[in-house]
Amino acid sequence: MPKKILFAVSDPHKLGLSRGFYRRDEFKTTLCSDSREAYAIIEEDAPDLAVIEVNLPPWGGDSCCRRVKNDFLLQRTRIILLAPPKIEDEERCRDSGADAILPLTTAPDPLLATVRRLLGLPDPGRLAPRASIELKIRFRHLPHGDFCQGITVNLGTGGLFLQAEALYPRDSLIELVFPDLGKHQGKQATFTARVAWVNHPEWVLKPELPVGMGCEFIDLSLAEMTQLERFVSRHLSETTSAT
Repeated sequence: MPKKILFAVSDPHKLGLSRGFYRRDEFKTTLCSDSREAYAIIEEDAPDLAVIEVNLPPWGGDSCCRRVKNDFLLQRTRIILLAPPKIEDEERCRDSGADAILPLTTAPDPLLATVRRLLGLPDPGRLAPRASIELKIRFRHLPHGDFCQGITVNLGTGGLFLQAEALYPRDSLIELVFPDLGKHQGKQATFTARVAWVNHPEWVLKPELPVGMGCEFIDLSLAEMTQLERFVSRHLSETTSAT
């Protein structure tokens, strides 16, 4: 049976929703552009998941979310809030009890990946695009490991593959420091990631990749996700133009 998804956004075309969702048999989608109407639809239709813009009038998506999560009969509906990369908007989203927070400008693939995760749907493979980007970075095992050097092989908003001699077990938490990613702001960009898999020299899982680790970003803020999206999109555009 298709999963019911409500989109309460001011402009669905900005999210590329027609390409990402309307044509998928696994989803039955409903659209509205009013947060009060969104709450009424959740009351009447009980969608499995709602994607709501945080500043959607007249209540605001965070207020709508809070009402849903405080209602015993409605709180099973998973909610993704879309917000601009501002600290105050992110705090509003977190206080509302939302199940996930994504940038208002998020691309269809990361949105689809989050929808699948919250609904427990099978992963058809990596959805967020990755660019072949080589960056020298520093990394360490959390919480108190020593820093090591590595090189990214690819990079996307969901994660990266890190070529490195120092390898950590699967599910290890690591800190990644990108000197180049934040240099225009006069500071280094730092992210937390989970080791998803390891290409060990004694048991190579993917021969096309060097020795290293596949890593997934965790607990990205809206500003960090936006920063990564812009960096990867710019690189993909430059690569396409060059060819």
